[in-house]
Amino acid sequence: MKPRVHYFVAAALAVAVFASGALVSEAMMKNQKDLVRAAKKEGAVTIINPLFSDRTAKRMGPAFAKHYGLGSGFKFRNLRKGTGATVSQVRQEMRAKKFTVDVHVVSAPGFFAAAQKRGAYHKLDSAEWNKHFAAVIKNAGQYANYPYVVTPLAYTFQPVWNTACPGMKDINVTSYADTIAKNVMGKTIAGDITKSFTYTNTVISLIENGMDMNKYWDALKATKPVVMFRTEPKMQALINCERGLDPWNITGRVYQNVLKKPDLAKVLRTGYYKEGQVMLGNQAAVLNGAPNPNAGKLLVEFLLTKEGTDVYVEGEAIYSFRAGYKPPKVVQPYLLDLSKHKLLGLKDWVAAQKKFKATRAEFINRFK
Repeated sequence: MKPRVHYFVAAALAVAVFASGALVSEAMMKNQKDLVRAAKKEGAVTIINPLFSDRTAKRMGPAFAKHYGLGSGFKFRNLRKGTGATVSQVRQEMRAKKFTVDVHVVSAPGFFAAAQKRGAYHKLDSAEWNKHFAAVIKNAGQYANYPYVVTPLAYTFQPVWNTACPGMKDINVTSYADTIAKNVMGKTIAGDITKSFTYTNTVISLIENGMDMNKYWDALKATKPVVMFRTEPKMQALINCERGLDPWNITGRVYQNVLKKPDLAKVLRTGYYKEGQVMLGNQAAVLNGAPNPNAGKLLVEFLLTKEGTDVYVEGEAIYSFRAGYKPPKVVQPYLLDLSKHKLLGLKDWVAAQKKFKATRAEFINRFK
């Protein structure tokens, strides 16, 4: 079987600008009025995910409540953990049948597929999915399983470095070979794939598309990296010049730090990989047993609306699978023009999870 490579047209993956004006008129779900009434009674919703920052959550909560008229007293809780930790908590709640979370969003196709087979999710009735997402998801080769599991968004890992750090002024990264060159010796970070679904799927995709990851890891180890997991601490290590180069980070983290400290725009740089960028779609579903299922269904729908998409894209500088969007000016410098890059997927997003143990074992042999 040939490696799966997807070349997206510009409209296949795009981003939205934060809507600060009047609400956009959008189609309503068939049972939306009933859901709104029930959600008002529930009075709260909890989402667990690895992405949404505090800044995004502070915007999303009020925007969600206003969009559906849930009232100023409605409580929005954003619980952010790593990809592995997000899946672990949801799995534990499913097994115990004691739920604190209503919605989970994470890139874990194998987990969502297995959970859906066990009846773990509420059925959705979206007015947005078929019209704005379904065709794009299919063309992009991403996993979704509507009406139970939708895939609103994606991100991809890119190299990020700090030109202000010693020896980093003339660094440029456009290939994996650049991340293991002699001039980055003692300056690198190795992303800990043992704790991350998305790191591991990235590795599997690269292997499927012809890259010798064991050879790469041997070379990366020779640069004397530190092993780190979450993108935020890795970004801080770059900002503080504890390390100069992180081969796998999210450019939205650069954007968020530049918002806090504009001078960082002068020194933080982002690159890409000519070998290909692995697009990591994030799935979303409402847990069957959730304490606030009606609010959960509305929240998933909100993530699919233009307004909801605007909120998280402006906050995180990530990619949306909603058709017809163009990069807004505020985040455009931090996003790839996907029509100009080789984009990679997986042969089988669900079956890939069976390869996790063996894939991680190779990493452990070198870095643990």
